[in-house]
Amino acid sequence: MAQFECDRCGKCCGSFGAFITIERQLNDRDYYCRYGITNELFLAHTRPEYADEIADEFSGTAGREKTARGKTCPFMCKNHDGNGYTCAIHSTRPPVCREFRCYRMLIFNREGHLCGRVIGHNDIRTSDDVLTRLWKEKVVHLPHVHSSCANDPGWVNMVISILEKNGYRGDPVE
Repeated sequence: MAQFECDRCGKCCGSFGAFITIERQLNDRDYYCRYGITNELFLAHTRPEYADEIADEFSGTAGREKTARGKTCPFMCKNHDGNGYTCAIHSTRPPVCREFRCYRMLIFNREGHLCGRVIGHNDIRTSDDVLTRLWKEKVVHLPHVHSSCANDPGWVNMVISILEKNGYRGDPVE
């Protein structure tokens, strides 16, 4: 299995602000938060280097339904080293964040070059026209036993088999 590698683009957290809200600040680094889809409460502990930034953001938006960042997660911060974004509560992030992957499977061509990524439930990102056609004709309509293809080994095995028969290699991401 391929190992997921974060490139710090921030796209994952760019829409979580609609679902993750700070309910209450406990001290300078701890917050009670709510994940709106499941209504789950969780304790978020900010990393020390981002504590002031998060506290300032929270105090500036207290009492308002949306954060000043709009739909962005309130804990997504510009990385201080200038390289993309980071999570200020990474070690205490909720399960939805822990389970998130930008892609579910990497696809390689005959030469071993990365040529596609399976995104979400059943979408593919590729510039390979043959792979695009193969995906639309053979993969899109495959049944799923589980609601998430990442948790459906039967679906993953069928996709890998189809890819191999057509000169590609699928590598699921853990």
